[in-house]
Amino acid sequence: MTSTQHRGRLLLGSVLAVLALAGCTAQGGPLTVPAGSHAPLHEVPCDATGTAARPPALQATASGPYAVETVVDGDTIRISCNGTSTRVRFVGINAPESVKDDAPVECGGPEASTFLHSLLDGQHVFLSADPGQGVRDKYDRILAYVWTADGALANRAILEHGHAEATGYGKPFAYSGDFTAAADHAQNSKAGRWSC
Repeated sequence: MTSTQHRGRLLLGSVLAVLALAGCTAQGGPLTVPAGSHAPLHEVPCDATGTAARPPALQATASGPYAVETVVDGDTIRISCNGTSTRVRFVGINAPESVKDDAPVECGGPEASTFLHSLLDGQHVFLSADPGQGVRDKYDRILAYVWTADGALANRAILEHGHAEATGYGKPFAYSGDFTAAADHAQNSKAGRWSC
């Protein structure tokens, strides 16, 4: 990438970040930024491995595309990051356990995993890190918002179908209001895990 292309990309990213903070998202729904958090989303530091075209409405800070190697469970996938198979943990959600060592399978866990398989198997994704969450967690997983090749925010889709709860584990995250509303609607409808 030339320096002119890099500057252009940074300018476009800044414009889109301002739009995002004003309340626009790739899905057209509201974006609620926590008080005191005005930093834009960040690129994930991995070389792209996929071939999907970038969706026009996708935030400039989303990096990729990445080929999904496998779905691990309802809130974790694997991609190739700089030549290494790397786990990606979805920011802002927590799906019931289905494969955690020394933990029982939780009600709704297999269904959450099945849903994510149906959404992402064989697909390419785009990722953004949230400055309030950091880029990696204590298990060295990338923490990210995950967009599909058609521009849908997978984190939100999981919540909308009732396969996870919204949480930042005590840390702020950009889509907290939107994610909480989606999870509340699913819970009120007794969708997915909320029917347990």
